[in-house]
Amino acid sequence: MQKIKRGKNFSGVVQYALKPGAHHKNDPVVIGGNMLGDQAVTLIAEFDRSKKLRPEVEKPVWHNSLRLPEGESLSNEQWVMFADDYMQRMGFSETHLRCYVLHDDSAGQHIHIIASRIDLNGGKLYLGRNENLISTRIISELEIAHKLTVTKTAPSLSNAQPKRKRVSRNEQMLEARTSSPCPKKSLQCILDKSLIDNPDLQTFINRLGDENVIWTANVASTGKMNGFSFKYNGIAFKASQLGKKYTWSNLQRYIAYEPERDNALLVNPKAPAPAPAPAPAPAPAPAPAGRVSYCRKEPLTISEKIASLNSLISSTEASHAPFVVETPALRPRTVVKADKRQQILNAVFDLQNGKKIRQVRSRRLMLWIPAINLLKLFGFCLLYAFRKFKRLLKIHALTPFLQTQSQASINQLK
Repeated sequence: MQKIKRGKNFSGVVQYALKPGAHHKNDPVVIGGNMLGDQAVTLIAEFDRSKKLRPEVEKPVWHNSLRLPEGESLSNEQWVMFADDYMQRMGFSETHLRCYVLHDDSAGQHIHIIASRIDLNGGKLYLGRNENLISTRIISELEIAHKLTVTKTAPSLSNAQPKRKRVSRNEQMLEARTSSPCPKKSLQCILDKSLIDNPDLQTFINRLGDENVIWTANVASTGKMNGFSFKYNGIAFKASQLGKKYTWSNLQRYIAYEPERDNALLVNPKAPAPAPAPAPAPAPAPAPAGRVSYCRKEPLTISEKIASLNSLISSTEASHAPFVVETPALRPRTVVKADKRQQILNAVFDLQNGKKIRQVRSRRLMLWIPAINLLKLFGFCLLYAFRKFKRLLKIHALTPFLQTQSQASINQLK
């Protein structure tokens, strides 16, 4: 790995990565990433569109290269899988534009990773503090996980090991009350014991089943494994709750994991047939245990419950003898007398009948609403006509009186 670089313009680094040269065995080519184009012009245009989301950022370009030792090589698909895993661990999301350019020269294969620090989703900026040290550590982890030659070990890997999460005060009090380890500490011990000899994935999950630990794999739609979550003694734990040691990036150092072979087992696990007990030996290896499968009973609807109760009541009446009936359709299983069950049925039927009667009444009322509205409108019209007629009558009655008064006023003026 070279030192990670940041830049102002995408055009220079893209043209440099795709520029053919005599020292290359084959011309550089884009082998992966999440961009639409694979030519320099289209790649620069796509990168510049992300740059416009945050014009105030001075250095939106992120560039790094990953090289294999001399004489080693990987297929394009392996390079892409390695680079995707590397970028995800470095903190880039799927909406950060990036492309992988493969170079093959006399010194060995290497890829150039060109990425935009500006996220297309909201324009969030990738900061990447201490990224050179973090990158060295991640590359060492990936070399171990993908069974490549370990070129350089980061100081954090050689001097420090991932730690467990400490138990909380409540868990310490629980241990003091019960005089036994709390579920978190017990699960941590089970995981440590299951990983002691670097088993393959099948053996690891079988050992968990042997200790009654239920596991769930978080596998993305792209087939990428993101980690485990566990359930022990009815309590669910995320890997992060147990400690960094049990996150997927660290578990891969202790498990022989191959995505092509093991992803089908994680996505669609099948219970293996029970194996015969091994013969006694001085130092037997841990034998894989069978997987525990759980079947969940689907809940019954109210109509199905009533139908089952009706069949039980009819059988009770046919026998003409009072006895106690069990109801296997309900969980938990209860024992109820037949007459009590009949009362429950009657109450349910009364509720249903009352609801139907209310619905019928409301429908009948809806039919009368247009006629009622028409009668109201007709009444308002009659009232308006009556008031107008009454006003006309008053005016007609006052007209002779006004004429008389006006004539008297005229006579007085004369």
